[in-house]
Parts: sequence; structure tokens; C-alpha cells
Amino acid sequence: MSGIRLAALYGIYPHRLGFCGPQKNRDKRVLLDYLSGQKFPEEKIRGILEEFEGAFPYYKLIAKSNNIKDPFNEKVVKAYWIGNRLLEKVSVDSLRKMIIKEFSKPGLLSKHLSLKKAKETPLNSKPHHSFHALVMGSVTGRIVLKGKLLDFCRIGWGKVIQHKLGRKNKIMIEYQPVREKNERYFLGEPIEKLISWDRNLVLKINIGDTVSVHWNYLIQILNKGDLANLKKYTQITIESLNDKAT
Repeated sequence: MSGIRLAALYGIYPHRLGFCGPQKNRDKRVLLDYLSGQKFPEEKIRGILEEFEGAFPYYKLIAKSNNIKDPFNEKVVKAYWIGNRLLEKVSVDSLRKMIIKEFSKPGLLSKHLSLKKAKETPLNSKPHHSFHALVMGSVTGRIVLKGKLLDFCRIGWGKVIQHKLGRKNKIMIEYQPVREKNERYFLGEPIEKLISWDRNLVLKINIGDTVSVHWNYLIQILNKGDLANLKKYTQITIESLNDKAT
């Protein structure tokens, strides 16, 4: 899968909910049509994705830290949303500088708040989406990420246990939510979770498939390597949060 398509796939649902990216209805429609198979010039899709105020700065940071020219390189985009070895080349100092430079802009964080967020960034932080969801929070101010919304925003995973439910576009997965107790975070015991499945974006799934989840929508089927990376970098973020709290 191309990096452009991967970025659109992971960004489409919060975009449609109005939490990130350009807010013109036609841009939301273009991304959905693109993911559904319609043809668009690559420059048009890139232009829309570059306006994702939360994700695009991370792509640029990961690419620059690994001497990769294109911030929409597939490995770069996958590093942010799923996780891979590219994250290991990004220093916490460069991550902090990115927070100050990219997120203290009109319509985003104040200079004071971006400096505070950068200073409080834990030493073992990685520029993974779990870091943005659980540590940074919304930079657009269009949503306050706390409680269950933290778990909705981060990229979760689950095993498909039912997909013929008599409900259109719904499946059941076995899923581990992120929980919080006494200001400490952890992955909870597995639960059954009902999520949405857009069959135009993911054509086919089978019982036993492991899938990624964003805002209660199925995003893609994960292979063993991607699942291991998603778990690894999510756990790193959780541990960094708990270290910060002690």
C-alpha cells in the first residue's frame, strides 16, 4: 500500500468527524472517493493530507531523521501510525523541537502551551500516533481527548470474532482497551467490541484476522510484524506516561 493511501486510510475517520485536516466538505468527500477507488491526481491528495495539522509534522520529522526525502514514503507513514524501526532514529530533542515549531501556530497551540508540552515530553518518547493521542492530545482544539476518547483516538487492534451479525457494516472483535486508574495507564483485559466496517475500503475480512481500529472503525488487516510493532510502540508510550506520573 502506498504511503499516500495509508495516510488517507488512517486519517479519514477523524477527518470526517471534524477533528483534523481541512474542514471543507469537498476535501472530506475527495479522500473518501479516493479510498473507494476513484482516480485523482496524486498532488491533490497530497495537498489535502499536508493540511492534517497533527500527522504531517510527524511524517516530516520521521523522514528527515532517516534521510528520506518524501514524508509520504510508505515506511515513514507506517512508522507514525503503526510503528517500525524508523522511530528509533528520531531523538527526543528533535521531537521536542518539532512540537514547539509545528504546533505553536495560529489555530493550534499557544507558544506557552507548546513549550510546556515539549518540556514535559518523556525522555523515551517516540513520534508514534499513540504519543500524539495519549501524551500530546489534540493540537487543533476541536476535541478534548480524555476518558474513553483517548482509547478511541489511539490506534487499537483486535481479533475478528464475528462478522455476520445481521447488522450492516458492523463486526465484533476481541479488543484490549487502554485504561486509566490513579493517573496510571495500562492495557485492560480483553473485551468484545463492536466496530464499524466500511466494505468499500476493506473488501474482505475473515474470522481470526487481526485488524487495526481508529475511532471505532476497522482500518486494515494487520500482519504479525505490524501487530508486534503497534503493540511495542503503544506500550512504550504507556510506560512513558506512567514514568512521567511517578
